[in-house]
Amino acid sequence: MSKLLRITALATLLCAAVPAAQAATYSFSGMMDSGSLIGESFTGNFSFDDLGLTGVDLEIRGLNSLSLSFLGNTYTVGNADSMPDVSFLNGSFLGLSYSVTTSTLGFSVIPGFSDTSDAFVAYDKLSGGNIVDGQSGYGSIVYLPVPEPESYAMLLAGLGLMGVVARRRSQAT
Repeated sequence: MSKLLRITALATLLCAAVPAAQAATYSFSGMMDSGSLIGESFTGNFSFDDLGLTGVDLEIRGLNSLSLSFLGNTYTVGNADSMPDVSFLNGSFLGLSYSVTTSTLGFSVIPGFSDTSDAFVAYDKLSGGNIVDGQSGYGSIVYLPVPEPESYAMLLAGLGLMGVVARRRSQAT
């Protein structure tokens, strides 16, 4: 038993010494709360490199990937009007900054000011490049971090170790 514990402790130390994957992934969803698109929903996900985040002051990171589904269309980083990014303030995730303009719609995801509770989306319906009167609105957005596979592996390893210990104890009695 002590050999198993030593091996487990050594493996844990080795895993801690290896830098963890630095890509953070979030999923998001929301719904339009006002305007001509009230009730329309959207979903998506994005990832970014969180290496070097210090948790101090305002920090901005560019995206590695983005997929946003809205009104039957899928938008990516390549569709953005400018480079999309995510923001943090003193370690608190503020949200995504993303804008896209098509021939019929201008759509923006705006990060919060202090955290994600005040993040929102805004849109304008367009015709000939101009905003159509009365066809603008806003909506809410909710972010959820997606656990990395390493988190699941550590959970399973811990559960397996607990099972081994429980089995050894039951065999010893």
